[in-house]
Amino acid sequence: MESFLYFIAILPPDSVCAEVRSVQHTIASRFGPRRAMQLPVHITVEPPFRLPPSQDALLEERLTHFFQKESAFELELKNYGTFRQDVLFIDVNPTLALLEMQARLSRFLRDAPALIRSEPFHEGYKPHLTLANRDIDSHTHHRLWSEFNTRKFFARFVVEGIALLRHENKEWKVVRNFALQNDSKLNSLAD
Repeated sequence: MESFLYFIAILPPDSVCAEVRSVQHTIASRFGPRRAMQLPVHITVEPPFRLPPSQDALLEERLTHFFQKESAFELELKNYGTFRQDVLFIDVNPTLALLEMQARLSRFLRDAPALIRSEPFHEGYKPHLTLANRDIDSHTHHRLWSEFNTRKFFARFVVEGIALLRHENKEWKVVRNFALQNDSKLNSLAD
């Protein structure tokens, strides 16, 4: 049976995306890895999952219902991190608002009637913004980390929506952006 691959993510504002792309271009030109530039700049909230096309409308309807009850929140990106021997990322300050929203979403997608029938493939949730992954050998990873472990990065923004992305024609496309409830206190931070 045919199915589509989806994931749910935070898409930072354009100004932050431009900064991230600049870092990714530096990594690609100096060290070689460029796979991460094929993806939108994002922070994964729910990792990729498959659904048949007949579930598209139900997925959007359920996500609309879920996100209309969720509030906007502030997020900070700070410095760099790494895991395994093939991932370099910008670290996301794991605020309580983000962690709780992600946990509620994961349960919601798996509760009856379940849209996702498998358990999350990672224990815990480590929010991050990937700069380079999978196309890094251990030598390149070591060279990258030797340079980036002392570099600084900082960005702060208000998360006002969560995006549903679908893999089509060899690229990820935003299917829908779900607005979060607006908080007037956060508006002043975004200005």
